[in-house]
Amino acid sequence: MKFFRRHFIYVQVFPDHFTGRVLGDKRTVRRACHSLDNRRAEIKDFSRIRDPLRSMFKELSPGFSLRRPVALMHFVPSHYVPTQAELEGFKKTAERAGVSFCWMSKWETPHTDSELELVWQAL
Repeated sequence: MKFFRRHFIYVQVFPDHFTGRVLGDKRTVRRACHSLDNRRAEIKDFSRIRDPLRSMFKELSPGFSLRRPVALMHFVPSHYVPTQAELEGFKKTAERAGVSFCWMSKWETPHTDSELELVWQAL
């Protein structure tokens, strides 16, 4: 039944935008977020990041489901290197934006579908 299905959303974080897609789906959604572009200091106000994430999660999880999706946020180090405090802030913000749980990744290259499938099966 589709309303018991839980989606797995893969989000890549870049300095000026987010890209996201559902595992197994080819459609990619992009949301601009200029509050990530300020690298002079740590991000303190995550409320401006929550709105683009919320709209992206709503678009990627259309329809009715009794279970909220889970997400993996991937920070590619060549594009964006967050501090530990920023990672914690991003995790809380993503969970408040509409996912039930969010993992963080700082792997050097983007994750492939087979790697994401292994993570999904481990759940």
